Amino acid sequence: MVMDDVIGLVSFISNVTSSAASAIAVYLFAFKRKAIVSAFSLLFNYSHQLTLSEIKEKLELLNNFSANEPGHVETISNIFHEILGQIRGNDKLILLMSAQIQKLEVLFDFDEGVTVAPISEAKKRALISEIREKVRHLNVKNIDELAGGRS
Repeated sequence: MVMDDVIGLVSFISNVTSSAASAIAVYLFAFKRKAIVSAFSLLFNYSHQLTLSEIKEKLELLNNFSANEPGHVETISNIFHEILGQIRGNDKLILLMSAQIQKLEVLFDFDEGVTVAPISEAKKRALISEIREKVRHLNVKNIDELAGGRS
C-alpha cells in the first residue's frame, strides 16, 4: 500500500514536471523564436568562423615552404589538398569559393594526388593571396551578419 502511494506520488511529480517543461518549450517557441534563431545563427557563424581561421592558418603555413625547393613541393601540394577538402566539406564555402576551387583543381589532380603542372613560387603566392583575400572578405561578411547587417 505504501509502495503504491510512493509510485503514485512519483508518477504525479513526473507528469507535472513534464507538463511544465512542455509549457516552457511552447512558450519559448511561440514568444522567443527570434532569440532561439539568433542563438543557432550565432553557433553556425561561429563554426563558419572557425573553418575560416583554420584555412587562414594553413595559408600562413604555406609561406614557410618554397615551390623552388623540390622537397617542399609535395608538402605544398598536401596543404593545398587540405584546404580544398575543408572548402568542399563546407556547404557554405563550396558555393562562396567556387572560383578558388576551380583554380586548385586546375593546378592539382586531386583524385590522383599529384601536381598536374609544376607549381611555381609565383603561382603559389598568387593562389595564397587570392584565397587569403577571399577568407578576409568572408570574415568581414560574417561579422557584418553577426552585427545585424545583411549584406
